[in-house]
Amino acid sequence: MNIYDNLERLKRLLDEGAITQEEYEREKARVLSSHYSVNPAGWDLGIDEKSFVVLMHASQFLSSFIAPLIMWLLFKEKSRLVDEAGKNILNFELSYLIYCLALCLTCVGSVLVLVVAIFMIVFIVIAMIKAINGENWVYPLSIRFLK
Repeated sequence: MNIYDNLERLKRLLDEGAITQEEYEREKARVLSSHYSVNPAGWDLGIDEKSFVVLMHASQFLSSFIAPLIMWLLFKEKSRLVDEAGKNILNFELSYLIYCLALCLTCVGSVLVLVVAIFMIVFIVIAMIKAINGENWVYPLSIRFLK
């Protein structure tokens, strides 16, 4: 079924009263956006930008900042979402590295490093969920090294 068939079917449902004008407009916008999604930056990785950003956040579990850094450097010019997410991830990783190093210099702080590590895991999961929903989330207590 092509785009014209979908639009014709929607119009017929509207005329028959099966759907409201609001439902018609929403579905028409969905059909048109799915068919005419244009990416002027040349995004051609086979996955959408939101999924790529989720992978960037998830890659922190495998390699801390190395994989997100590589992903960011390779694709920051192709997508504003990737650029923002990469900066947020790097700011987060650098900030929390500084916090952990500062805590390790104190006797009590060495115990708190475990608490900070748990917070980091929770924050990464939250960032992944936010990215799935299309939101750009800034990690808490991150120092803005990259703007």
